[in-house]
Amino acid sequence: MLYMGKKKPKIKESDLQGFKYFKIISGLLESLHSAATEKDKAGNRILHMDQYMTLILLAMFSPICTSLRAIQQASDLKKVQRKLGVPRASLGSLSDASRVFDSDLLLGIIEQLADQIPANSKDHRLDDVKQILTLVDGTLFTALPKTVDALWKDKDHKAYKAHVHYDLLKSVPVKATLTDANTSERQVLRENLEANRLYVLDRGYGSYQLMQDIINADSSFVCRMPQRYSRQVIENLELTPEAKEAGIITDQIVKLGVRETSGIVKEPVRLIEVKCTERTLKSVRLGRKNGQQETT
Repeated sequence: MLYMGKKKPKIKESDLQGFKYFKIISGLLESLHSAATEKDKAGNRILHMDQYMTLILLAMFSPICTSLRAIQQASDLKKVQRKLGVPRASLGSLSDASRVFDSDLLLGIIEQLADQIPANSKDHRLDDVKQILTLVDGTLFTALPKTVDALWKDKDHKAYKAHVHYDLLKSVPVKATLTDANTSERQVLRENLEANRLYVLDRGYGSYQLMQDIINADSSFVCRMPQRYSRQVIENLELTPEAKEAGIITDQIVKLGVRETSGIVKEPVRLIEVKCTERTLKSVRLGRKNGQQETT
């Protein structure tokens, strides 16, 4: 005997959320309306990029939308068409959209939104940090929401890695790159370096060449170093009572590298060794020696 799975209920207007947020972003999304129209030789495109992104955002605001089919059902609703200015979208056009539209066009909009958020530091110890404090991490996912699965996953993409740049003082991500699981975190960061940032990095980013690349981009870094690294001590800095209380063991100005790795990082950096109770007894933090930014 064959048993059928329970059919999901059809989406209703009352199931959808987030309409109020489109008053803020709809004007920005309008700039995407003409994207990829040059490929539409017949001139019969119904779903434009701004409308497609509007539906994707609506799905993210609405937990009930867990698939492209759910998004398609939402586009059938009169409230969605009236308030968001989108047409009824077929399942085929939604599926094709991820290949037709260039997601890089969203980067400018994301940057505009991030720029509108004021920095809000309540920790006065960060007052001397003059560059934009940016946390960088690459997080591996074996599964993402079904809407993303449908846009990304295929036989060549079994897992994902999100490379995220997070503005600490604004408390928002300002850049994110989605790649396959094996993509190098260092290379993705290298390709996305910006000036006037203080990048905070974990040990996976502990590459001498990447550090120099950050300096060349007119930025700085704080990086947790691998257990094995080479350096020449230039100066031992005296520890203050506050530093000792914080668990700092040594505070030094060093030149990174010896022999074949010497000279990759061309200027001295500040090296701080601190007590660590997690996994290892000691952890090393490394910061570019750059004036006021020695608060690493």
